[in-house]
Amino acid sequence: MLADAIAAERFRLSRDRVSLFWGFGFMPLVAMLFSMAGDLFVRAVLRRPMPGGTVDLANRAMGAVAGASGPITALFLLIGAAAIFAGDYRWETWRLVTPRNSRVNLLAAKLIVFAEVAAWSLLLTAVTAVLAGLFGSVANHSTLVGPSAGPAFVGQYAGVMLVTWLEVLLVGGLAALIGVLTRSTLGAVIAGLVIVFVQSTLAATLQAVTWKSLLVPAYAGRILKTFLAAPAEARPEGGPAGLALVFLLAWLVVLAGGAVALFRRQDLTKE
Repeated sequence: MLADAIAAERFRLSRDRVSLFWGFGFMPLVAMLFSMAGDLFVRAVLRRPMPGGTVDLANRAMGAVAGASGPITALFLLIGAAAIFAGDYRWETWRLVTPRNSRVNLLAAKLIVFAEVAAWSLLLTAVTAVLAGLFGSVANHSTLVGPSAGPAFVGQYAGVMLVTWLEVLLVGGLAALIGVLTRSTLGAVIAGLVIVFVQSTLAATLQAVTWKSLLVPAYAGRILKTFLAAPAEARPEGGPAGLALVFLLAWLVVLAGGAVALFRRQDLTKE
């Protein structure tokens, strides 16, 4: 039954092209266009290419993925997540689908589909960063170089990708909880954005690594990504990174579990 719910949710999202584009495809494309425009602007100002420079496509891709959980990106992710988790309240379709499957399966399917499309969005972010790097190398006659970490870069990139994906899942879990609580797509976007902005601002002010500071998801994600991306010889102590991972997973369980628990007890006769 869960497989049926997942298939149905995938089909519904594939037909909601507006939410799919704005929620998961817009920011990677905008980042690529801004990068290309920056290269063209520099060349226009200098009135000539800048030969002798280098472009590391692999590190550009990793940097783009690492930054794909910021507040601006989160705004568009919340738009896509709100369409997934709160769209049935807007269109009053819950009372039509709940008799066909269990509530746990229906909400779990939405969480799984969000996780899938978020992973594809991160992959698109990496691809567009590489394309922008290729454009910049051609525009400025720069030389393409490989990552300084060599073969170890694959593990670093995979680690950063997974941590960013986990941070994006927290955005989805937050949208799920608020969407179920408010029964509103707009409420999920606005309230979710306020929470994301506040905790991101708080993370920017934190300096000391303590268990209290690691409770802030944005700060925990930054500590964990710094640990994973650092060279082996300069890698910081692993204790805070391990604790950061535990807290991020705990937040995901709390948000997703809270959304499911609340949804199971809702009266959906008018939804």
